[in-house]
Amino acid sequence: MNKLILPLAFASSLLVAFASSLLAPPAAHAQFGALKVATAHAVARPSAIPRGSTGVLTVTLSVGAKYHINANKPNDPAYIATVFTPQPAPGIQFGAARYPTPKLMKLSYSPKPLLVYTGLVTVSVPFRVTPAAKPGMVPLSGTMSFQGCDAKSCFPPAAAPVKAVIAVK
Repeated sequence: MNKLILPLAFASSLLVAFASSLLAPPAAHAQFGALKVATAHAVARPSAIPRGSTGVLTVTLSVGAKYHINANKPNDPAYIATVFTPQPAPGIQFGAARYPTPKLMKLSYSPKPLLVYTGLVTVSVPFRVTPAAKPGMVPLSGTMSFQGCDAKSCFPPAAAPVKAVIAVK
C-alpha cells in the first residue's frame, strides 16, 4: 500500500503545479513577453584603433513592430527610461551616451502622449583609448535597459547585454 501512496502523491503534486501555471495572472506571462520586445547589438568604429585615439560604440535596438519602449527621458516619472550602461574596460574611457529624439505617442493607458522609441533605436557612445592601454583585443560591453510596452500596457523592465571588440594598436 505504501508503494502506491508515494507515486500518487508525486503525480498529484505535478498536476497541481501544471494547473497553477495555467491559471497564473497575465502579468506572469508579460514578463516572458518583455524579452521579445527588442533585440540589441553593438558595433565599434573604428574596429582597430591606436592608443590615444577616440571611437564610437553604436548600440542598436530593434524594437518589434507591435511594441515601443520608453525614451531615455520619459515625460512621465512612472515609466522606466531606456539607458545604456557601459561595463568598465581596461584602457577605455566611455563618454556620455547620445540618444535619438523620441516620438510622442498617445496610448490608451496614459492621459497624455508619451515620449517613446519605435523601430530601430540607435544610441552612440563615444570612447577613448588611453595612451596607457595595452595593445590587443579589447571587448567593449554594456547593457541596454528598457521598458517595453504595447498599445495596452507596459511589461516589466528588460535588459539586453551587448558586446563589440576593438583591436588596440
